[in-house]
Amino acid sequence: MLSVMFIKSEIKELKPFQKLSIPEACEITETVETQYQRTKKKVDANFFILNEEDQEVYAGTLSIGSGHARHVVDHIKKKLSSLKMDDIQEARKRSFLEQLEKKLPDHLKTTDGSFSLEEEKEDNVQTTQTPVLSTRNRRLIYGGGVLSLLILSATCFSTVATSQDRAETIQDLQKQVKLEQKITETYERALLGDSEGTLKQLSSIGEQSLTKEQKNVYMSLLVDQKNYKEAVKLQGDHPEVVESMISKKGDVNELKEFQQTFPSPNGAFDLAYHEQRWEDMMSQSGVDMTDKRYEMKAYGYLKQDKVKEAKEAAAHLQNQDLNQKIETYEKTKKEVEETKKQVEEEENKDPKDENKIKSLTEQQKKQEEALKNL
Repeated sequence: MLSVMFIKSEIKELKPFQKLSIPEACEITETVETQYQRTKKKVDANFFILNEEDQEVYAGTLSIGSGHARHVVDHIKKKLSSLKMDDIQEARKRSFLEQLEKKLPDHLKTTDGSFSLEEEKEDNVQTTQTPVLSTRNRRLIYGGGVLSLLILSATCFSTVATSQDRAETIQDLQKQVKLEQKITETYERALLGDSEGTLKQLSSIGEQSLTKEQKNVYMSLLVDQKNYKEAVKLQGDHPEVVESMISKKGDVNELKEFQQTFPSPNGAFDLAYHEQRWEDMMSQSGVDMTDKRYEMKAYGYLKQDKVKEAKEAAAHLQNQDLNQKIETYEKTKKEVEETKKQVEEEENKDPKDENKIKSLTEQQKKQEEALKNL
C-alpha cells in the first residue's frame, strides 16, 4: 500500500516524518492549498511516496499556494506528464499513477482543470514543447523501481528511521534532504539531455554521497562520454561492473572500445555474443559465468544447432522462457525435417503434383525462417 511522508514543511498540518495514507495526504494538501491561495501565501513541502516496505518510490516538492496542483497526487500526475519515454517506462509510470488514482475519494479525483489519465495521454500527443528523452538518455533508465525513470536519488526510508532512532536532530535530517534534492535535480537534468552539466554537478557532490543506483547512472554518463577510466574508478576499480553494463546495453562499438582499454575474458565472451561469433564465444576460457551468460551460451548453442549442449547450459538456470525457446526450436526443427521429407516424396512421384510441391516448399521456407529467427 502506498503512503505519503512529508519531510520538510512549515505547514503545521503536515508533520515531518509522519506517514499518511494517500486519501489523508490529498485531503490535507487540498485544504491547505485552498487556504494559502486565499491568503496569497506560498510554501514548499518536500515529500516521499513510500511503498508497503517503506521504500521510497517517488520524491518531490509540492508548492503549496501556487495553484499548480490541487493536491499532492495532482502534483505528481502533472509532473510526470511532462516526460515522454519508451513503452516499458510509460507502462510503469501509468501503473504508478493508476495506483494513486484508485486511492483517491471521488470528490478529490481530477477536476477543476486537473489532468485525468486520459487527458494526460492526449496532452503528451498534442504538446510540442514537452521535454523528450533522447535514445541515449533512455539507456540511462534501469527497470529496478516503479519510478526509477524519474527519481534516481531514491533512499530507503529505513535510513531516515535509523537516523530518528539515533535521536539525530531534524536539522541534520534536513541537510540530508537538501543533498537528496540536489541529486534528484541533477538526474532530472540528465534525463532531459544535459549530460555535461550533469557530470559536472555529480563530480561536485562526491562519490560517497551517491547510492549504488546513482553511481550506475553516473557511470553510464561517463561511458557515453567514453571516459572509461573514470567509470571504472567510480566502481572501485572493478572494470567487470562497467563491462557488464555496456554489454546489457548491447552497444557493440562501445563494448569493442572498452575491451581494447580493459581487455578481459568476460568482455571477449560478451563481444563475441553480440557479434554472433558463436564458436569464438564457446572457446573463450576464464569467463565469469553469470545467469545471463549461461543464457547467452544456451542461445549460442541453438544457433549452432546443438540442442543437447543448449539444454546443458540452460540446466544452470530456472528460466522458463529459455526452456520454452529450446522446446520451440526442437519442435520447429522436427517440422522442417518432416516437411522436407514430404517434398522429397512428392518429387519422386510420377506424375508429380507441382502445386503440392510448391505449397510444401513454401511451408518449409517459412519453418526454416522461424527456426532462424528463434
